[in-house]
Amino acid sequence: MTDSCGVVAVISSYEPDAGLVATVDSVIGQVDRVVIVDDGSPSLIGDPAGTVRAVLDRCAEVGATVLESGDNRGIASALNRGVTNALDGGADLILTLDQDTVLDVDYVQRMVAHRELAASVGITDMMLAPSEINGEVAPFWFAHRGLTLAFEPLQSGMLFSRRLFELIGLFEEGLFIDCVETEFYLRARARGVHALIVPGTCIHHRLGHPAIWTVPRPLRWALGRRGSGATVEFTEDAPFRHYYIARNRLVLYRRYARTEPLWCAVSIAKDTLSRGRAMLIGSHRVSRIYLTASGFRAGIKGDTGRIPARTLARSRGRGVSHPSEERRARHARRRPRAVSVVIPARNARNLIDRQLEALATQDYPAGFEVLICDNGSRDGLRRHIETHRLREKLQMKWLDASERAGTSFARNVGSRAAAGDLIVYCDADDMVHPQWLRHMVETAGFHNVVSGGVETTSLNAPEVASWRPMPDAEEPFEFPGFMNVVSGCNMACWRDDFMAVGGFDETYVSGYEDADFALRVQLRGGTVGHAPEALVGYRLRETLRGTFSQSAQYGLGNVQLYADYRDYGMPRRPVIALLDVLLYLTLRNPLLPEVVTRVPAGRWLFQAGHLLGRIKGSVRYGCFYV
Repeated sequence: MTDSCGVVAVISSYEPDAGLVATVDSVIGQVDRVVIVDDGSPSLIGDPAGTVRAVLDRCAEVGATVLESGDNRGIASALNRGVTNALDGGADLILTLDQDTVLDVDYVQRMVAHRELAASVGITDMMLAPSEINGEVAPFWFAHRGLTLAFEPLQSGMLFSRRLFELIGLFEEGLFIDCVETEFYLRARARGVHALIVPGTCIHHRLGHPAIWTVPRPLRWALGRRGSGATVEFTEDAPFRHYYIARNRLVLYRRYARTEPLWCAVSIAKDTLSRGRAMLIGSHRVSRIYLTASGFRAGIKGDTGRIPARTLARSRGRGVSHPSEERRARHARRRPRAVSVVIPARNARNLIDRQLEALATQDYPAGFEVLICDNGSRDGLRRHIETHRLREKLQMKWLDASERAGTSFARNVGSRAAAGDLIVYCDADDMVHPQWLRHMVETAGFHNVVSGGVETTSLNAPEVASWRPMPDAEEPFEFPGFMNVVSGCNMACWRDDFMAVGGFDETYVSGYEDADFALRVQLRGGTVGHAPEALVGYRLRETLRGTFSQSAQYGLGNVQLYADYRDYGMPRRPVIALLDVLLYLTLRNPLLPEVVTRVPAGRWLFQAGHLLGRIKGSVRYGCFYV
């Protein structure tokens, strides 16, 4: 350990990966102590022994102090808790870092030396910032007594003194994230405190995500861009950050317009360029514009804290990724330690063998367990499973899920009993394809919830298959203008995400419990992926009566879902859709000859049943969704 003059490093973390270990390794030999404050990573609740726990434990093993917040309160709150802990422990100097920041070997030594240099020329109150970020010169402006002043320095890599926190106070927690260090910097400047650039110091830190814009052909000649110059490379922030940046900067502009007019002017120019470019040529442009406008509106109203769930949900409907989606996209692929296949079943003794045979022929290279969740069968299903010839090969277990009727309850029973950290779901009367599990696991490595493709030709007669057209396997399940969802007959989720949202909602007894599950995961910041090659052969109802009854139940469940999520931005069915259905049911009436209608009776009954279910649901749930 070097001579660090009582330096303590404070690192905020949220769903950290191995990058946090690299950060700790780069700093722990340069300071007296490292304090990590985890800002309520959901994985610690949903999967207490999972990857995040392993990362934090690894940091603790090399000497870091790990504090856990329990819930997500924002980076300012995490930093304040770490700073308070450091000050209570006697720290003279505090170095703040992000979980993905790596320092040069002499970083702290140079910081301390520059602090002593500044003190020798009469600068007693200061904060210190690196001179380079990822090899690029950090923003600076004037000089003071021969030393360079930083312009709006980043929090990561900054060194603060005990006296500075006693003079200025801690970080403002109402800002949540973004502009937290800027507010502290401006508050310090108002007290005559300077932010100094330390020559020769560099941090390696992730700033935004790389993006490429291909210049449209009509503009290439006008802009003088041809060949390789036809693309523009730049970095962009995650869309959700536009809300925080717009809101928090407006708060700061209103607060410091008179005392810091030059900073306000330069900041507005910089933000207009970077954020405006992302809204003009970046990804999720409509979402960025919406979130920026929402942020300005919140700033005018004086709102603080976390982005409202409703705003986030509506932005998601415009194609924006949530914080954790951006975070997971940056992280290494997640691999399960173990996989559990959960199958809800009721009176499925005569149908389940085909599914079990299909599971036994999976090309997934590792082992997995199969849990049969018996939802009150009376056909001897338990004995059939417990004496099944594939029981050992599939590590098959029978579970009693008869306490309450419903697929949601059965899946919850199986999920809570599962040994795997990745839970994959299929139904007892369907048939998975040989590559199903392998593709589900591969896609789940990048998402919180995954759905696979569905086909109806393997298990159904051609006539029955024509009754219910299914989307192409390549098409993800979604509600247009809102969010992606999943199909419960072919889906997977991580155990920690299952626990974090409380499992499937058992009040959904008419279908759409799978969609509700996916929406709740996304509202917590998760992502939904689609694995088109993870195919399942889906068994349809073989009678007209069964088709109509099932469709009516689905229509009822569809309205229940709308009633629960209309306040989050789920759009109402347009009137034109109702008119289209009524016209279809009139002109394709099965009382007319099929040679005229060109529609089988089963398909007509499916549409009629869904409409009837939506009408009943609109009455039951007190909303119009027909």
